[in-house]
Amino acid sequence: MAEKGIKLHERLLSRLLFCVVAAISFPETQAKGLSLALGGSQVKQETFSLFAVPGEILSLDLIDYDTSKLHIRFEGVEIKPPATGIWRFSAPQESGLYYFELEYPDGGEATTLNVFVGTVLTPQQESLEGYRIGPLPSGHSEYPQLYRSPRLYVRVTREMLDIPLSDHFTLGQFLCKQESTFPKYLALSEELLVLLEGLVGAVQRAGYPIETFGIISGYRTPYYNSLIGNVAASRHVYGDALDFYVDVNKDGLMDDLDGDGDSDRKDVDMLFDIVEDYREHAGYDGPTGGIGRYYKTSRHSGFVHVDTRGYRARW
Repeated sequence: MAEKGIKLHERLLSRLLFCVVAAISFPETQAKGLSLALGGSQVKQETFSLFAVPGEILSLDLIDYDTSKLHIRFEGVEIKPPATGIWRFSAPQESGLYYFELEYPDGGEATTLNVFVGTVLTPQQESLEGYRIGPLPSGHSEYPQLYRSPRLYVRVTREMLDIPLSDHFTLGQFLCKQESTFPKYLALSEELLVLLEGLVGAVQRAGYPIETFGIISGYRTPYYNSLIGNVAASRHVYGDALDFYVDVNKDGLMDDLDGDGDSDRKDVDMLFDIVEDYREHAGYDGPTGGIGRYYKTSRHSGFVHVDTRGYRARW
């Protein structure tokens, strides 16, 4: 693989650094993946995903493991890990989906790391392979550094919809709802996956045995976002927002969380409180962002919005 990379400080997280650390138990998810730290947030997933531009240098710290017993495979081929310290590897030069497998037999831990190598869209481009994306978002006057256009777009075919991005979410759940043929293109943030996996655990601990969330909206192209009349600076066009609800019975509606026999605004409030309690807890080390509540209308049964915009917002 090529050694050419880009400066990771240009990314929202300033750099993307994964650290393999001692295993931590999360009984609500029962994950046996390696413990990973992303931007200061810990992730423990059997599957997780990174999004990179062609040739980008990524780093993996191997800490508290006997690296002589750690197996790393790229596309099924064994790679020798470093004896100690940081293992640096570069994303392939061609766009596509690639797999790294990390296994630590002594601890019974294994993680499949998906590396999605995306396509860069220039400001002059408004579409990729006929899929309308732009014009690209114009940014935000108060927070220009936090409202940059997505740095890459992932090509998605129909056959890829069920690919797991993390233990509780698949690629197809985040696609924009605009009508088009395949391939489609998607912008998505690793930070959002970190947040959502934490929220799955929080909702499970609150007593709701979800496998994933019901989803109203994930990524939106700026073109589609404009068509539906949403604000131009919506975090959905940046790939780090999700509108979701609890749907244990999988009927496509917000569940009756308070057990009063009706799905109403009180259930949205309950979900909002679970999300806010999780993000406001003293031990929370995840990404900062927005939380919003939306009550039942003729088009939906109510939902909560979350994003990782980089500053606190509530509504």
